Amino acid sequence: MPIKLLVVFLSTLNMLMACDPQPLSIEEQTQGASCRPNQLCEYDNQVKIWLTEQQITPETPFEIHLSLPSTLLVHSAKLEGITMYMGYIPVMFEPRDDILVAQSMVGICSERNMTWKLTLEVKNQQGQIKHVYYYFDATY
Repeated sequence: MPIKLLVVFLSTLNMLMACDPQPLSIEEQTQGASCRPNQLCEYDNQVKIWLTEQQITPETPFEIHLSLPSTLLVHSAKLEGITMYMGYIPVMFEPRDDILVAQSMVGICSERNMTWKLTLEVKNQQGQIKHVYYYFDATY
């Protein structure tokens, strides 16, 4: 009987730990440190990312805008929850005028204020892939 109780306790503890906020890695903190969530972010490699709305609401469509120098191409892009991991959402950019635009939406969570991360992989002319991280908040 005590072993069953210990197994139940450890299983419950493990499930509760999965809902804890996810810390940012050192690599991600340095790349996104100069940018404020939901604001235009300009990176060293001339990449610019911004949202159409400064206030994002879960389960409401919004646009992500991207400006790249001609030497870079989008290899892949995805959204992931930082406050609580909820899997990832693929992001597909399409050209519009002289920028790239993606239509997206994030899911609702038990957390009223949720931080999300756009992970953008860009490829240069030599085929090297670099990661760009953009953080934003969704609130309901």
